[in-house]
Amino acid sequence: MGRKRNIRRFNVKYAVLGEGITEQWYLKHLKALNNYKYTIRPSLFSDVGIEKAEDIIDELLSGGCDHITFLTDYDTIVAQRKQKAFNRIVKKYSNNDNVLICDSMPSIELWFLLHFKYTTQEFTNCEELLVELKKYLPDYMKKRTFLEKVSWFNTLVDNKGQEKAIENANKLLEYVEEGNIGKHFPFTKMPLAIEKFENRKK
Repeated sequence: MGRKRNIRRFNVKYAVLGEGITEQWYLKHLKALNNYKYTIRPSLFSDVGIEKAEDIIDELLSGGCDHITFLTDYDTIVAQRKQKAFNRIVKKYSNNDNVLICDSMPSIELWFLLHFKYTTQEFTNCEELLVELKKYLPDYMKKRTFLEKVSWFNTLVDNKGQEKAIENANKLLEYVEEGNIGKHFPFTKMPLAIEKFENRKK
């Protein structure tokens, strides 16, 4: 169960919740590029965690927010042994059209990699994935000093990188929907999030 907290009222209509600083800085750069209308939460670029994310989602909904997208890395969930908590949250919001749980296996860096190539290679954790990603982003680090720079993000989206990533990610999601895949099969639901971002611009 999420901890009960005093409900704060947010003047936010569309929030995107990034679990860690990687998601949060990516969202910041993405918003600036495409003029997306979401508000990033938390605003102080700190790690969130599953339980805290549930509290924030409930607070936002109670405060009148009409849609929330929550970005999270599945390898972190596994490493912290939070699968049951994550599955409970997914079930809790499964019939709520105002909440999108956007997980990536093993991490959002898969989404970054798909800007450059299509792969079905299984990665058990983010560290394995980073070996492949650094072939395209050699200086990549999960640190603020790197992530706050827009240059790495620009490398992602150059040459229609986002369009390629959406196409590649959708292929992986088709495999997931069909089943018969390994437990470390890579996927990301970021195309669903991008679709939400685009729709909110209209």
